[in-house]
Amino acid sequence: MSDEQKQEPIQSVKGFNADMTCRGFQFEPNGTYTHSGDAVACESGFHAVSGYPLEVLKYYPPAGSRFFHVEQSGQLATHAEDSKVASTVLKIGAELSLAGLIRLAVEYTTSRCKPIDPTSPAWSTETNGAAVETIKNGAATASGDSGAATASG
Repeated sequence: MSDEQKQEPIQSVKGFNADMTCRGFQFEPNGTYTHSGDAVACESGFHAVSGYPLEVLKYYPPAGSRFFHVEQSGQLATHAEDSKVASTVLKIGAELSLAGLIRLAVEYTTSRCKPIDPTSPAWSTETNGAAVETIKNGAATASGDSGAATASG
């Protein structure tokens, strides 16, 4: 666990039980809550995930849970194993359906995609072009007339 301290508010996704409870604490939609102690990931404070939105499913199953956009602020502490963040202030925003959660995950992923560098050996615009990938877990794609791609590793 990391006890990194941040003061800037962050946007996260929080899961709740169906009755809007979490670790015995009762929440309400659109509420703002303040924790009186320190924020310590997995121990104290209000917890949510600030990275990949579907990570929230590690903590709350899709059936029988409710998910919300939240803003975390105050003292923040990150978790070393994933993007879980504990905070001393939590502001609950809009509720997310499962489809909304998936949409956020797609947006999260596509916002991090980068185009292939045209000078890369994996890039070809020539007739009969080819791409080769040989590193572990490699992938290569080819399309069009006489395209070829090889991936190994």
